[in-house]
Amino acid sequence: MSRDALDLGAIKTRRNVFALVADMATATRIVKCAAGLHVGVKNYDSAQKLVAQAAIERPFLVILDLEKREAETFRVLNEFYKNADLKGIPVVGFVTQAKGMVKPEAEKAGCFRVYMKTEFGRELPNLIARYAV
Repeated sequence: MSRDALDLGAIKTRRNVFALVADMATATRIVKCAAGLHVGVKNYDSAQKLVAQAAIERPFLVILDLEKREAETFRVLNEFYKNADLKGIPVVGFVTQAKGMVKPEAEKAGCFRVYMKTEFGRELPNLIARYAV
């Protein structure tokens, strides 16, 4: 087998968690948790960039910040819903209690699950491990 074939195989099997998270403390926590599980994370600053890269790389999980990136989050959900190739990628979000009214709207738009922010923090290691397999 050639070296190129080995490299291509490694690229195909390497998948990441994609995130659209504005809060740097939460983004850092996601990166640290994923690193502990030997998983990569890519955090995006716009829905357009995340969706374009997701079509290429097919992440195993997408995490959305419904608290500070609400409009961008709904753009991601809309694009994933419209695109058959992206539809099967699990998308989860988190929100604070103050913006809890967004939770049912996001789930209706295609978010697999929306966590309250404190619950998200507790469940993050299990969440990444569950979808990474």
